[in-house]
Amino acid sequence: MAAIVASVSLVFSAPATVIRVPEEYPTIQAGIDEAADGDTVLVAGGTYTGDGNRDIDVGGKEITVVSESGPEVTIIDCEGTISDQHRGFYFHNGEGANSVVRGFTIQNGYAYGDTWPDDCGGAILCENASPTIVGNTICGNSAGYG
Repeated sequence: MAAIVASVSLVFSAPATVIRVPEEYPTIQAGIDEAADGDTVLVAGGTYTGDGNRDIDVGGKEITVVSESGPEVTIIDCEGTISDQHRGFYFHNGEGANSVVRGFTIQNGYAYGDTWPDDCGGAILCENASPTIVGNTICGNSAGYG
């Protein structure tokens, strides 16, 4: 009598995680670096400046980066100048609609350079990417293009 051996493999995906900035991670970039596809990076109200809070790279992840309290009180200040250029977000790893940025004011980005893409996207630069950018206030940014 032949024995029939059946193997059932169940694959469970981990539930989405909410990563809190600055409660659990000191910067928006640190929260994103920790996130996996499907996670949410929840950013508390406040003004975010400096390294890790500008030139933010989602790294191709399908995550939601969202403010807890809305754009009126959750500000990414890029602090960009002609001699120290910065933007809010840089999407360049094929991010699609499931990469979401919602509920921020993004201000004072500055992108001028001699070549593309250095002179594009004062607040947000999308290069070979189509993320969802919704419910944000984008103001006081400057770029050669975009």
